[in-house]
Amino acid sequence: MAPTRVVLIDPALAGLRPRFVELLPADVDVVAVSSFDDAEFARLAGDATILVNARRVVDAETLRMAPGVRMIQMIGAGIDPIDLDAAEAAGVAVAFNPGVNTIGAAEHTVMLMLALLKGLQASEMQTRDGTFAPGPMIARGIDDLADATVGLIGMGRIAQAVIQRLAPFGPDIVYHNRRPVPEVEDSHGARWLPLDELLRVATIVTLHVPLTPETRGLIGTAELASMPRGAYLINAGRGGLVDEAALRDAIEQGHLAGAAIDVIENESGGVNPFADLPQVIVTPHLGGASRNSMRNTVDRCTANIRRFIAGEALADQVTAPGIDQRP
Repeated sequence: MAPTRVVLIDPALAGLRPRFVELLPADVDVVAVSSFDDAEFARLAGDATILVNARRVVDAETLRMAPGVRMIQMIGAGIDPIDLDAAEAAGVAVAFNPGVNTIGAAEHTVMLMLALLKGLQASEMQTRDGTFAPGPMIARGIDDLADATVGLIGMGRIAQAVIQRLAPFGPDIVYHNRRPVPEVEDSHGARWLPLDELLRVATIVTLHVPLTPETRGLIGTAELASMPRGAYLINAGRGGLVDEAALRDAIEQGHLAGAAIDVIENESGGVNPFADLPQVIVTPHLGGASRNSMRNTVDRCTANIRRFIAGEALADQVTAPGIDQRP
């Protein structure tokens, strides 16, 4: 009988392969793609049973290239790259990994806020070029987080961790969620606001909602125009939450002072759509990539894969197929 093959199908995961090998049974074959190339995927996943994914789009065509796959394990909390209807139709169980990157993503978010407010990117580039002239940057304005009104959209684990880390800096904190979260208000003085009001008052808006049909394009032309002039936008959630063309317009027109994003809509394309705009900081989806987060991630992924191999119920499964559908 051929060994169970596990394929890490996002090239960003290739460095985690040794840890997967260490934590999975010796007779499990673990391989990793080196790119988003379909031909490589088809070669490696053609006889795979389990796929581990982060950003790769997996739809019906993708699954046809991997006909033996019966489980997809998402590396984190996002499941938007997976066509869940196609997975269910193919009898593929999909599981995700909530909460593993909370600390890393929260700290990354706060770092992006401070980098924008303090002009970190511009000042570091200036001194790298041998110029030590703070005058122009001081004249342009350097802000303090203590003077900001931070508006968080969404109030899940990561957003709550962001608030915990923001509180010592002393900003005014407002948030929008489908329902108020009293414990956040009681512990940190945050105030729930309707979305339109939050956008009008927040000088920093940060996004912490999943990408769904309802949230795709959540921040577009009208929403950006309603933000205060000189405000900042932070997106360390999902690229599709923000209309990138509208964000570019808001930056170029000087309405927003800047933006910092850890996620773009087409990450597999390898192109930074804001590379020509120094007011926009783009990081390569690193928010949850701390050593601590990655250790927790691989531990939970491999535990779920072992459950699958043993015929046990999966943790955090999001599609209907059950363990009785395994070959």
